[in-house]
Amino acid sequence: MNYQPLPPQAPGKNLLLVTGILFIIFNAFGVLTTPFTLMTMDSWLWLFGGQAMRATWTMLYTFNIMLSAFAVIVGILGIMYCNKTDKASLLLVLAVVTIVSSVIFNIAYTVAILAHSTALGVTNIIGIPIGLVLPILFIIGALKNKNAANTPPMPHHRPY
Repeated sequence: MNYQPLPPQAPGKNLLLVTGILFIIFNAFGVLTTPFTLMTMDSWLWLFGGQAMRATWTMLYTFNIMLSAFAVIVGILGIMYCNKTDKASLLLVLAVVTIVSSVIFNIAYTVAILAHSTALGVTNIIGIPIGLVLPILFIIGALKNKNAANTPPMPHHRPY
């Protein structure tokens, strides 16, 4: 019998796999529900600045759709490349872009909300760190794989 050894598992595989799946699930909700928020804008816009703020809210929610779609793609790539240490740099860059754009969106969204409702703005401020947990875990998984790609392999010893 000829047994082939299993390929070594990348150290960040499980973290990238789990966070990739969660990226897809949570951000798919954003992609699917945000258009309905835009379609119903006339029913809630009077609470948040009226017609003068229509362009601001439209821009914010459009950016949210794009950010959610990008995060779904990052999640898919995280699942596809979770065991490939040579793709760790790509995943790391995508995760950093995701976290930076998420922070920019959340700051803009919080400022827009705080201009009209202190209670909702405070709630959004509390949610910002919670929204950063997944991208940070994704970065940790990508860093583990990147470090594994940069370390030389152990010499293989044949049994005598």
